[in-house]
Amino acid sequence: MAMGSTSTAAASRPAVGLVLPGDRPAATVEFEARMVAFFVDAAELLGVPKSVAAIYGIVFASPEPLNFADIEARLDISKGSVSQGLRVLREVGALRVVSGEGRASSAENGEADSPAAANGSRNSSRDHYVPDLELRKLVTRFLEKRLGKQLSAGNEKLNGLKFSIPAGSAAATAELDRRLQSLQDWHKRARQLLPVAKAFLKLTPG
Repeated sequence: MAMGSTSTAAASRPAVGLVLPGDRPAATVEFEARMVAFFVDAAELLGVPKSVAAIYGIVFASPEPLNFADIEARLDISKGSVSQGLRVLREVGALRVVSGEGRASSAENGEADSPAAANGSRNSSRDHYVPDLELRKLVTRFLEKRLGKQLSAGNEKLNGLKFSIPAGSAAATAELDRRLQSLQDWHKRARQLLPVAKAFLKLTPG
């Protein structure tokens, strides 16, 4: 009776931010909540979804590898958000995957871009996640896999916008064209800076 009562009380403890306490010690939950909050705040600067940052934070805060069920049980986010967040974090190299037996998975053996890994189908109970702690490598992968794709997609959208300026007076059309050209110039400079940033990160000591 006493054990059941304690378990019920633990389960009913309110979430601390995005962290669900479960039956973990209060000090552990507080540490996890602070860690998750730190990464969520930092991720806002990059436009990274809160759920993605929370997943990285909860894995970072755990000294032991966590599997899908562990993460789902510790965070107040949906199962779908956990699945999508893990896929994103693996795609940019923020998380490494180890099997339940402690063997390195295909993601650590250079096979992270396989179809199974890309579509997130490897989010099984056997896969346990640990954070990649090399910030330089993480930022480089983010630039290559996420920011690079976004800049390319943005360039296509800007080119399309140039041909969709609404008809109007000559002055109005000229002004819209001037603004769009300014935006294209800024976007072009951002694309030119991308390889420079990647090269700088590779030259910087880890």
